[in-house]
Amino acid sequence: MRANGTSWLKRIALLILCSASTVSAVSAQTPRGAERNLEAAVLPGMTVWITDADGREEKTRIVGVTGEIVTTSAGDEIRRLRTADVMRVRAAHSDSLINGALIGAGAAVASGLFVCSLGETWENCRDDVGPMLRIGAIGAGIGIGIDALIRGRRTIYEAGSTRLLAAPIVARRARGLQVSLSF
Repeated sequence: MRANGTSWLKRIALLILCSASTVSAVSAQTPRGAERNLEAAVLPGMTVWITDADGREEKTRIVGVTGEIVTTSAGDEIRRLRTADVMRVRAAHSDSLINGALIGAGAAVASGLFVCSLGETWENCRDDVGPMLRIGAIGAGIGIGIDALIRGRRTIYEAGSTRLLAAPIVARRARGLQVSLSF
């Protein structure tokens, strides 16, 4: 054991700090709901996924929305849909890169301090800022890279109809039906 040995309590506290810094932040804001007005939700030139009344989803580009008609293009094909036939419109949505940078930098610095404290005195780890800044920058870069890969689709328009969804639940010792009503 080292002369000024780091106690197990300090190591555990540092491990908890490192683990807590890698958890993604939860936003207290509620997500913006889908628009009820199709003209307000889409703009010409947007690439969207449209679900029609038959339940088919198609990736398409919006040409225009006028009155009761949505004009779209997919490749060379121009399609005109009635707004009543459009059940849902989803658009590409990417994650913000700043939270990935902050989480990556925090996790890297906390891990670096933990590893440093295993071989050095706490004062040396705390006071030697240069290596911690470098490892923080590497962690921020990794966090940005991971966040850049996260892509999804966000619903920007949902028709105002009532829907009843039913899904079977089958397990070894349980059977049932999950019912969802949305309006």
